[in-house]
Amino acid sequence: MKLKKFIQKLKNFEKKHGSDIEVIMADNISVVNPVFSKKYPGKNNIVITDEK
Repeated sequence: MKLKKFIQKLKNFEKKHGSDIEVIMADNISVVNPVFSKKYPGKNNIVITDEK
């Protein structure tokens, strides 16, 4: 998913549920840090991680 579409989805959640929302990864770990990565072939990616 492109970053622009991802941000739009987050904005829609905020409109519907308010701004006091915490992002939690699927394995029930709180998100600590989005990291920009060129690690994956041919793409620039944002990795959402629990690592600092």
